[in-house]
Amino acid sequence: FDIAYFSNKVDKEKYQSDKSPLENIEEIKKLSIAFCHNILDPKQKNLLFVGKAGTGKTFMSSCIANEIVNKGYTVLYQTAPLLMDMLLEAKFASLRDEMKKEQYANVFDVDLLIIDDLGTENLNNMKFTELFNIINTRLLKDKKTIISTNLSLAELASEYDDRVMSRLIGNYTICRFFGEDIRLKKKRMN
Repeated sequence: FDIAYFSNKVDKEKYQSDKSPLENIEEIKKLSIAFCHNILDPKQKNLLFVGKAGTGKTFMSSCIANEIVNKGYTVLYQTAPLLMDMLLEAKFASLRDEMKKEQYANVFDVDLLIIDDLGTENLNNMKFTELFNIINTRLLKDKKTIISTNLSLAELASEYDDRVMSRLIGNYTICRFFGEDIRLKKKRMN
């Protein structure tokens, strides 16, 4: 994870922070490294990455996934829309479709589940119930989860009910990514 794309200029008005994007991402990187070292520690909180598109959330999640796989643990990485569709399809699959049933079980049993782009799925009651079930069951099993979203905490609270928000706020370390869109910055540099 290359921190060179983050500015060391503090812009409190623009980012609502006394830290520069560089200082912020250095802290998030340290938290992410500690998360990798403590993946099996029940005291280790899960991670919730929030911030605008292009600020490094998905890339940081991928770096963590790679590190966890290299340590010999299991990881499932999926976008929220595809994960919700997969779960509902598996839940209602015929009893003969063992592969779909196994996929469903894996969501709850892998060492690390990464849900990317939470808030982009089309929510209905079944999907909402499945999301709550994933978060709650993994917490009860002491299985680690990383969730990334382009939504702010306030926007998440308006999309999801108190049960989901309580678990996210109480059991996840919230990492707010901010700065320039790295993809756009790279394009300008080339």
